[in-house]
Amino acid sequence: MHTLWKLCGYLPERMHSAEFQIDDKHNYIMKNSIDISLCKNCRLCTEVCPCNIIEHNGTIHFAPEKEHICQHCGQCMAICPTKAIGIKGLSYENDFSDIPSDRLDYNGFMDFLSTRRSIRTFKDQAVDDEIMDQIADSVSYAPYGASPEMMELSIINNRNIIESALPIISRFLDDLVQKIENPVASFFIRRVAGKEDFHTVKNHIYPIAKSGNYKPGKRDGITRGAPSIIIIHSAADAEAHTSNGLVYATYIMLAAHSFGLGATMVQIVPAAINQSKKLKEIFKVPEENEAIMSVIIGHPKHRYQRIIKRKTHTIHKVQ
Repeated sequence: MHTLWKLCGYLPERMHSAEFQIDDKHNYIMKNSIDISLCKNCRLCTEVCPCNIIEHNGTIHFAPEKEHICQHCGQCMAICPTKAIGIKGLSYENDFSDIPSDRLDYNGFMDFLSTRRSIRTFKDQAVDDEIMDQIADSVSYAPYGASPEMMELSIINNRNIIESALPIISRFLDDLVQKIENPVASFFIRRVAGKEDFHTVKNHIYPIAKSGNYKPGKRDGITRGAPSIIIIHSAADAEAHTSNGLVYATYIMLAAHSFGLGATMVQIVPAAINQSKKLKEIFKVPEENEAIMSVIIGHPKHRYQRIIKRKTHTIHKVQ
């Protein structure tokens, strides 16, 4: 009978609030739920569901043949005025809270964005562990492409640990210089990395590394003397993990700015991590994971006097 209901795309009302899954006979067993006694049939959930898996057929219900594409984004639970919806793995008590009444207006938002600078000079001052935890928690509110549960962060709030990794990263960059200058090695790097990453390395990282900026010495050209760094990483085969990592890094930088701290993304650190088992051990990145981006964080040593507005993008308006 369950198979018949699956083919018809409908489950009777008495089954809407139950949780089911696919059994060994390929009968569909619902996982998500709608409490019919609370549901007011407002249909808001049917409008906001990005996968259109919630339908109205006399009552609101999850379409059995579509439920397997549920992204567990929580949109339906967030908009339901009566908390009638249950998504497997989410709960109103643990995963949701009321939206604050105070919201940042556009001018305030632009002021916040415009005053953020990429900071590369820091005071010799540690960042409080609690603040680092709060900065990392900001990614809990970030949008994601898929599989956010696969994303991981390593928080290194210890300058000595960071310094122990610098010689290894420097050697990686020296080796990169040699490979770029070798026509055969350079050809294969381009084939494996793709045009975008290859051009980034050849036109940006290579000349800086060639100049000796990343070599150990009085001045740390890699992590810029930052007391803290956050490494964003994920299983190498996780869906959309690169996009998720860049979004997370942006949230981390903005969160650091909200505390009056300085931050900037550093791409060469994760590149080195992915080539070194020792660096993965130092930064507590699982061997099977791929480092995506790193963000250095600390108290700014200097205060900027002016805002920089870049006009390097092109806008195409279609009307």
